[in-house]
Amino acid sequence: MQRIITSLLTATTLTLSSLAHAQEKKDTVKQLKEVNITSTAPTITMQGGTMVVNVAKTTTAAGSTAWEVLQKAPGVVIDNTDNLLLNGKSVTVYIDGRPSRLSGEDLKNLLNSTPGGNIDKLELMSNPSTKYDAQGAAIINIKMLKSKDLGTNGTATISGGFGRYARTTEGFTLNNRSKGVNIYGGYDYLHTNQFTKTKSERRFKDGTKLEDNDYNKENRNTHNVRAGADFDLNKTTSAGVLLKGSFSNRGRKGENTTALPDSVFMQDAGGDQSIVNPSVNVYFKTGSEKKKNEFTINADYFNYNKDWNDLFTGQYYNPTKQPIGDQTNIRNNADSRINVYSASADYVQPFKFARLEAGIKTTFTETDNDMIWENKYGDNWQNDAGKTNHFIYKENINAAYIGLNKTIKKYTFNAVLRGEHTHATGNSLTIDQHFTRDYFQLFPSASISYMKDAKNQFSLSYRRSINRFGFEIVNPFITYKNAYTYQQGNPNIKPVLNQSIEATWSHNYSIFTTLAYSRSTDNLSVVFRQDPQTKILVMSYDNQAVFNIAYANLVISKPLTKKIRTTWTVMGLYLDINTLLDGVQYKKENITAIINTQNVFTLPAGFTAELNGSFQSPFAMGYASLRSMGFVDLGLRKTIMKGDGSLKLAVNDIFNTKQYRFDVKYAAIDNNSRQEMDTRVVNLTFNYKFGNKNVKQNKARKNTIEAEAGRTNTTTL
Repeated sequence: MQRIITSLLTATTLTLSSLAHAQEKKDTVKQLKEVNITSTAPTITMQGGTMVVNVAKTTTAAGSTAWEVLQKAPGVVIDNTDNLLLNGKSVTVYIDGRPSRLSGEDLKNLLNSTPGGNIDKLELMSNPSTKYDAQGAAIINIKMLKSKDLGTNGTATISGGFGRYARTTEGFTLNNRSKGVNIYGGYDYLHTNQFTKTKSERRFKDGTKLEDNDYNKENRNTHNVRAGADFDLNKTTSAGVLLKGSFSNRGRKGENTTALPDSVFMQDAGGDQSIVNPSVNVYFKTGSEKKKNEFTINADYFNYNKDWNDLFTGQYYNPTKQPIGDQTNIRNNADSRINVYSASADYVQPFKFARLEAGIKTTFTETDNDMIWENKYGDNWQNDAGKTNHFIYKENINAAYIGLNKTIKKYTFNAVLRGEHTHATGNSLTIDQHFTRDYFQLFPSASISYMKDAKNQFSLSYRRSINRFGFEIVNPFITYKNAYTYQQGNPNIKPVLNQSIEATWSHNYSIFTTLAYSRSTDNLSVVFRQDPQTKILVMSYDNQAVFNIAYANLVISKPLTKKIRTTWTVMGLYLDINTLLDGVQYKKENITAIINTQNVFTLPAGFTAELNGSFQSPFAMGYASLRSMGFVDLGLRKTIMKGDGSLKLAVNDIFNTKQYRFDVKYAAIDNNSRQEMDTRVVNLTFNYKFGNKNVKQNKARKNTIEAEAGRTNTTTL
């Protein structure tokens, strides 16, 4: 921890002081020669309670994946099952205003297949309005880059880099925009090689211990395509369609060594995975310029198909390294199918007394997971009935909302009431286990904002939300990690209900403060159960009774000189957990500090430098705890080819300190693990803009897709 803090503060302080001193001299001389000097723009801003991270303005995102970019966002934490948390809250990820529909490993796969250099902004909403889906206590909206220039234009990008292994990204975008039609598309290819090295130690009550070392290397090839068209049918009516597809293949090889008191188990693993993920959005929007009303219809189809297979070959050895017994051979063949159909209609009508907003939405989801496990005996493979499972889950959510928005002098009032009915069924065909759930919930939200003057704004907001489990969590099948570690879903999981209240104050567009409190009932948490005889640790999911979070957040973003801008985010977070696990009372309190800094330096000759860093103190996540961690990134950008091209050099995690260390200590379980990944990476990226770039943007053009992508206070269902 001391190494992280020292590295972060030393690098930032020395760079800021030396460059500020040098820049002040240059500014003094330059003022005699030039009149128009442009200040660097902030990479983090606040807009109506939403923190906006301007990823496109950073250098270190180049060559990274969207998953890697998200990990660096202020307040974002990843737990030990790859679930995202924002300010300690569960997160629903949106892409261009549309829900991603995925969580856990599937969401990680999707974001690892998305180039970070294609991201325009991240919108971090810790307390969004219930005009959004009630799902998730917090929302992260990923806005992708999109041209708004008239004429034909595009970009071409090529990126190469390496950590322990090499990675490349190539892609292009094309856009043709006239006064009434916009046709756009693009293609990206990603090739990544990544490793994960995990070392765990489990201690048992009899004084013995189990040491587990796991090394896993993955190579992934991903093709992303997208094509869309927007049409202005007249001055107030528009329609459009967007088609996207991601096609990914992943191969992996792994080695595992488990040291037991009297023997060692060594295992080799290998497997392949294929993911096909197409989606379609169609929209229609109309309104009246005179009445200033709007009516919007959206229809979406989302499909996610994943096929994978693994082979595990293991052998026990005695202390003299002689084999014990026969070799073990385990394999699996699995496929997962997710289909989502969604349609929504939204209406906005201004009246003299207030602005009315209302809408309805229906979503149908079906997941089909078929996993076959087999053990090899002699020359024959036999089905493993304890792990094989075929599970089908169906869900239908029908929602409606109505809201009013009113501005009175310096005050703006907003109130929304949303109702959602959920009908869900689960069917395990293998073990003949069924369940059905029907429930209706109301989700109110309200906010009041006060603009004291041009430099001071205040707001207070309340929201009730629900966190439905990820599709894989409710599936009871067992996932084999190694001989002594399994993962299993829980069909008895209940949805989590959250209530949040948040107060904000912004001063002079440079200082932003937030005070918030959140209370969750039946909070979803990862649990661990251990068989005392076999020593097998099963990681599963359960509901916690009460989960309280309180936090304070301070963001300061300001220029130090005309060419240097710094942004600091400091957060203090308090967690209180009080629940029962297997009939035993469990209580935990934790205070966490998170510090994030971004510093941009405008240098001569078209160069821009960037120095970023983050530190996080120990963080409690249910029954597991994450130890302190942090990182320092450095970037350099050079504008070339008369502004049409740019070169970006990024060095991420310079000191290789971004390592996850988890502790689990309760009941009979005493486990700690250390996870090292390929985070110290050097990337060089070339970007070229071509086509018509000197024409006016279509100011009157505002289609539904763009509105949803940028929605903060006008989000539809």
